[in-house]
Amino acid sequence: MDDMTDWDYSKAILLGVSRSFAKPIELLGGDLERATTVGYLLCRLVDTIEDHPTLPTRQRDQLYAAFLEVVECAGDPARFVGLVHDLLGPPLEDEGDELALARNLPRVMRVFGALPEPMQAAIRPWVAEMARGMAIYSHRPVGVDGDHALETVADLERYCYFVAGTVGHMLTGLFLAALGDVAPARRQAMRRYAESFGLGLQLVNILKDVTDDAERRWFFIPRDVCAEQGLAPRDLLDPARRAAAHRALAPIFEVAHRALAGALEYTLALPADALPIRHFCLLPLWMAIRTLVLAKGNDDQVTPGRPVKIARDEVGTLLGECLTLAADDAGLRAAFARLSVRP
Repeated sequence: MDDMTDWDYSKAILLGVSRSFAKPIELLGGDLERATTVGYLLCRLVDTIEDHPTLPTRQRDQLYAAFLEVVECAGDPARFVGLVHDLLGPPLEDEGDELALARNLPRVMRVFGALPEPMQAAIRPWVAEMARGMAIYSHRPVGVDGDHALETVADLERYCYFVAGTVGHMLTGLFLAALGDVAPARRQAMRRYAESFGLGLQLVNILKDVTDDAERRWFFIPRDVCAEQGLAPRDLLDPARRAAAHRALAPIFEVAHRALAGALEYTLALPADALPIRHFCLLPLWMAIRTLVLAKGNDDQVTPGRPVKIARDEVGTLLGECLTLAADDAGLRAAFARLSVRP
């Protein structure tokens, strides 16, 4: 990728770190596509710091601080790259796109620096908020059972605010900067439901990835809802305790559905003629609500090696429906209600 422009590199690495979001972002076009790409890449970089399996907490804190210096204070991204090299060593052929992104932060920041100032201002505070929140959660001690786990539903919602609600606020700032003249009532509704958009998608990911997270001994399903059913978090995967596991998961499904309903309201607050932005919101929302319904009460959700997936032919139907109904508020409400119920 060395011979690419910084923008072409950013588009290519986005496809590498998140194929599912790369295509919807491409629909936006122009400065909004560039800004959303950069914002998403910066968020993914924060996620890479959080998820790295071998970093001690002190070194993780050093990376967060160096990253914040770049994002908030226009610090030299080369210092961050140097710290990555010092802590993680030189690049490896098979180290993956996430670490490659960290080593190429200067390229992403050059694209950031060329954005209109209102779009830069929409990205900075929310990426910084995410980084600070993730830094807080990285200090959580391991439980006496040897597992990392969130404690309560409120704890889960706070975590989701940092990792995804912030993204909803960032996108809202970018959308409003791109749209310009938006009616006050629509602006107010967008800001009201901004967090719901991010939280809903994040909660669905948490629910469908229970088994994957368990492999690294992380449980985002809170201890308290597990304890109410006489379970420890790791018992969610016990085939002999399926009924109790589904009862423990039920409250999280309810929280996720409420958040996705708020995400629909967020999308409907966008002007009906802002079709690229509506498409961008609807595509992941439709996939999320369908995944949520398929996962609820489904033993595959808590069975390693059996991920909950939407059938390929249904994916095409869902995407076509998003494109067809994007400007039809009543049609979108009816379709969302239908998708919210298992056939």
